[in-house]
Amino acid sequence: MRVGKAMVGCLMVALVLFVAIPMASARPFRMGNLPDKGSKFGCGTCHANPAGGGQRNAFGQDYEKIGIKAGDKYTQELGVVDSDKDEFTNDQEFAAGSNPGDPKSKPSK
Repeated sequence: MRVGKAMVGCLMVALVLFVAIPMASARPFRMGNLPDKGSKFGCGTCHANPAGGGQRNAFGQDYEKIGIKAGDKYTQELGVVDSDKDEFTNDQEFAAGSNPGDPKSKPSK
């Protein structure tokens, strides 16, 4: 009887890992779609939490609406948007090395 319970327990752990691991690593490829390839802010380019996951910042929300709809890529349409409403377009922010999802991070004038 103990062997049966141990086997069920192992199967449950394996199932949880099988489901959780792909979910945890399913989206880092998107950084490669960004102009800076995510080199400056990583997951924080699109997420409120710099470690990723959870709530998206303003740029992440626009990427979801525009970029994913366009085949999961950074587009010219997304580049001309000022996602974080700091008076700089996303293209200008990427070119200057500032975060397009954080209104406190903006290019020097």
